[in-house]
Amino acid sequence: MNILVTGAKGFVGKNLCAALGNIRDGKDRTRPALAVDAVFAYDIDTDPALLEDYCAGADFVFNLAGVNRPKDASEFMQGNFGFASVLLETLKKQHNTCPVMLASSIQATLVGRYDSDYGRSKKAGEELFFSYAAETGAKVLVYRFPNLFGKWCRPNYNSAVATFCYNTAHDLPIMVNDRATELELLYIDDLVEEMLDALEMRPHRCDYDGLTPVFGAQGRYCAAPVTHKVTLGEIVDLLQKFHDQPRTLVVPAIPAGSFSKKLYSTYLSY
Repeated sequence: MNILVTGAKGFVGKNLCAALGNIRDGKDRTRPALAVDAVFAYDIDTDPALLEDYCAGADFVFNLAGVNRPKDASEFMQGNFGFASVLLETLKKQHNTCPVMLASSIQATLVGRYDSDYGRSKKAGEELFFSYAAETGAKVLVYRFPNLFGKWCRPNYNSAVATFCYNTAHDLPIMVNDRATELELLYIDDLVEEMLDALEMRPHRCDYDGLTPVFGAQGRYCAAPVTHKVTLGEIVDLLQKFHDQPRTLVVPAIPAGSFSKKLYSTYLSY
């Protein structure tokens, strides 16, 4: 199977490409039914001419390319909708109706209630993909990501957890306006597992009740089934315990599968 990953150098793309490479190279044998022959990594600095070749040879496409911190708000639509249009038109040109995954955002759910340029661009991308599916018959998997965290996430960019981890590890101050603010967080390893499930055509489908995914086999959207709801105060307190561990010799409880365990692994990466 040949897999095209756009946005390959971003946080999600880098983690996904690493996982796919491990399967391809025989380092990860936990998915014996999944055969990865080639990973076509495409990013903003890739020769645009290669997109034609990649779209011609791909058996599955992960569209992770997007813009979330542009200099001008108009770049949201250009980056999140414009490139998606180019990608789908190139697939149509190559007569390739392989499955296509779209990385959208939970902010698309807020369009019509709380509009933002980012949310509108993501919502427009979703509708473009659904129209493409209706036109071509291709399978489309639209994921609305909540807040993401994990290794290789860029601090001081668009992830509070990454910034908190980096600052704590480097003895820098952390600013928290409201410790009671709750975040829904998706760990990168859990997301990658879900994306590999999608590659095996076993995605977790859902619809949305507000911001909450309601899982069901006929759902229009897809979502990773495991997320964590934690407050900023809880995150900061845990990180401080991790930081102080060499001095206090107290190891916080980090049971397998817990948010604490995932945050600890993330902290160590910084």
